[in-house]
Amino acid sequence: MLNRSARLARRVALTILGLAVLGLGVAMLALPGPGFLVVALGFFILSLEYEWARHRFEQARQKAADLADQAAANAWSTAFTVVFGIGMIAAGIVWIVVDTLPASSPWSGGSLIFSGLVVLSTMFVSLWQARQAREAGLPTPAELIEQREHAKKLEQDGEFQHGGKPEHGVNSAPAEPSRQRATGPA
Repeated sequence: MLNRSARLARRVALTILGLAVLGLGVAMLALPGPGFLVVALGFFILSLEYEWARHRFEQARQKAADLADQAAANAWSTAFTVVFGIGMIAAGIVWIVVDTLPASSPWSGGSLIFSGLVVLSTMFVSLWQARQAREAGLPTPAELIEQREHAKKLEQDGEFQHGGKPEHGVNSAPAEPSRQRATGPA
């Protein structure tokens, strides 16, 4: 009985924590902060108890990694991201030190500092991975993303060129062959 109660308490605690972190990550998509990373963390916490969250975690993790790799591939994006991360850390320190700022507290300042550190560490890992790939003569993560997106686009274009083209210019799935014969040409 205790084992079952402990599992239920763990499930409830992980669900509440995961949803709270997920909500924070969604807010960070619009507010300053590493939104996709925090969303991925929320899905990771939920994935400890829910199968559906495992798939979402992998998607969010991949999106966060792709964004960091793409930023690392462009010198201006890299510079902006580093300046942004340093700015978040500085703003966090100011939010802790200056009591007259709105919502000034160690919690709000600490969350800004944490977000800045996450942004910087993610950027530095992406830069390191790109450098390692170049030194090994392999495509960088950003180049792999471009190749994947290009292959996906070619695949989609190929579907439209080989009979998968929407009928009458309407964006709909092609009719089933039996339905086409029954209704005849339009």
